[in-house]
Amino acid sequence: MDLTTSCKRIAIKNILLAIVVTLGTVTISFSQNQKELEETIRDSINIEFTKNYSNCSSYTKNGITNFNGKTEFWKICELKNGNRILQIESHSKSTYFQEIYFEKNGKLIYAKETENYVPMNSFEQMQWNCEFYIKDNNVITFTSLGRGKTENEDWNKNTIIRTYATRVSEIEKIQQ
Repeated sequence: MDLTTSCKRIAIKNILLAIVVTLGTVTISFSQNQKELEETIRDSINIEFTKNYSNCSSYTKNGITNFNGKTEFWKICELKNGNRILQIESHSKSTYFQEIYFEKNGKLIYAKETENYVPMNSFEQMQWNCEFYIKDNNVITFTSLGRGKTENEDWNKNTIIRTYATRVSEIEKIQQ
């Protein structure tokens, strides 16, 4: 083996090593940046939701339905800025359910589902909730707390989009 061949092999190994290190660094950097981006999105939407929700007291319509085989209590907050918050509460046996949907400029950007198990004559025993952060009808990030749907491997985070669409169609059925 001559010196030229040996130098070429060393150069190729060094180039390959540099490529592997660069790809690894980019991957780690991207994943950290992705987490930071998701956190920024969640913080921004949470601030906006809280600001809008605090203005709901004077712009709220209340209603009661039984569309889904149980009594549901609706609060619909339509704000002057065009944003809207839907809040639906119900219970079945010992479980309390709550859904919240926040629309900005007519588009869903935040949703939250909550299930609290509360046996009769006691305080809350188990809680599950999931907050969804949405852009262009896709969940871009979410956070979940407790034991619930998100632990099921078949769970699809985008089902909240279909649930929201169903809820919007139910609003039209509520007598105005």
